[in-house]
Amino acid sequence: MAVASCSPERDGYLPFRRILPQLVLLASLFLLNFLSRIIFSPLLPQIEQELGFSHTVAGSFFLWISAGYFFSVLSSGFISARITFKWTIFCSTLATGCSLALLSACQDLPGLRAALFALGVSAGLYLPAALSTITGMIAPPYWGRGIAVHELAPNVGFVIAPLVCGIMVRWATWRVGLAILGAGLVVMALLFGLAGKGGRQRGRPPDFGVLRDFLTMPRFWLMILLFSLAICSTMGIYAMLPLLLVSGQGMDAGTANRLLALSRLCAIVMPVAAGWLGDRFGNQRTMLVVLLLAGIMTVPLGLLAGVPLLAAIFLQPVIAVCFFPSGFAMLSATGGRERGAAAVSLCIPVAFLVGGGVMPTLIGSIGDHFSLGAGFVVAGCAMITAALFAAFTLTREMPVIPVGGRNDF
Repeated sequence: MAVASCSPERDGYLPFRRILPQLVLLASLFLLNFLSRIIFSPLLPQIEQELGFSHTVAGSFFLWISAGYFFSVLSSGFISARITFKWTIFCSTLATGCSLALLSACQDLPGLRAALFALGVSAGLYLPAALSTITGMIAPPYWGRGIAVHELAPNVGFVIAPLVCGIMVRWATWRVGLAILGAGLVVMALLFGLAGKGGRQRGRPPDFGVLRDFLTMPRFWLMILLFSLAICSTMGIYAMLPLLLVSGQGMDAGTANRLLALSRLCAIVMPVAAGWLGDRFGNQRTMLVVLLLAGIMTVPLGLLAGVPLLAAIFLQPVIAVCFFPSGFAMLSATGGRERGAAAVSLCIPVAFLVGGGVMPTLIGSIGDHFSLGAGFVVAGCAMITAALFAAFTLTREMPVIPVGGRNDF
C-alpha cells in the first residue's frame, strides 16, 4: 500500500500536524530523561582525577545506570498494564527527578553507585511507554517521522550536557546542578500529568509465551545486536570521548567539553532527515547503512590526532544518530502492532546494558591495559562487523517485514 493511499482520519488517526504538539511535549520529557543519564560523561575527567578512579571504574558509572535501566525496561509492562502508558511516563519522570536529588546528596562511591542504579531504574520506565504512545497516535506509514521528532531529544541532550556541566562547575557544584535538574524533571512530570494526551492504552505484562516467541526469533536477536552497537556508537562513544581527549590527547577538560557539545550540534536535526530517508528508502536498509558508516567513522577516533581527529569527531555523531528512527520502526514492526511495545521492552534493556554500559567499561579496560584509542578502534570494528553480518543475514536467510507497505530490500 502506498503512503499516499493512507487516510489517517479514516483509519482512526489524527493528522500528523495535530499530533505534533504532543510529540514536542514527549520530546521535552525525553530530553530531561536522557540528560539525567549522560550528564556524567563530561564530568568523568574531573571525577576520575578528583577521586583517583581508573578508566575502567569511570566507565563503569554507565554500567550501573545501564543495569538499573535493564531491570526497569524489562518490568515496565507490569506498571503500564496497571496505570496506562501516560501515567507510566508521569511516574518515570517524577522518579527520575527524585533520583537526581538523591545523587546530589551522595558522599561515597557505594552510595553513588546505588543512586546511579536507582536513576537507571527510574528512567527506564519512560521509553517503552512513550514509543507505544507515539505509535498509538500516529498512522503506521508515518511512524518513522513521528519517532524522528521524538528522537530530536537525545541529540539536543548530547549538545547541552557539556554546557550544563560547564555551568555546574563554574557557578556552583555538580551536586547543586543535579538537584536543579531533578527539580526540572519534577515540574515537567506535573505538566505532563495535566496537559499530556494520548497513552490511554494499557501495556501488557511480559509473559512466558511472548518471551519464548521473541527468544526463538532470529530477527529479534539480530535487532538486539544492532541496537547494542548503535547505542555504543552514540552513548558509548559519547561517554568515553572526554576521557580520550583529556587523557589521550592532552586536552584540557573545558576545551574537550566545548568540542563535545559542538560536535553534536549538527546532529540535532539529523533524525528528522533520517526518518524521511527511512520512509523513502526503507527502514531496514537505512539502519544498516547508518551503522556501517558509524563504525567506519568510529575507528579513526582512536587512530588520528589534530585536524583529522577533529573531522572524525564532528562526522561520527552526525551519522550515528540516524540509526534510531528507522531502528525503532523496524523493532516495533518485528512485534507487530499488538506486540511492538513488548519487542521494545525486551530488546532495549539488553541493548542499553551492552552498548551503554558494557562497551564503555570495555573501552576503559582496554584503555587501562593498552590505550583508550585502541578501545575506540575495537568498538568501531564491532559496529562494522555487525552491520555487514546483518545485511548478509537479512537479505539471504530471513524475509523482510514490510513497513508502510514497502519492502526494504
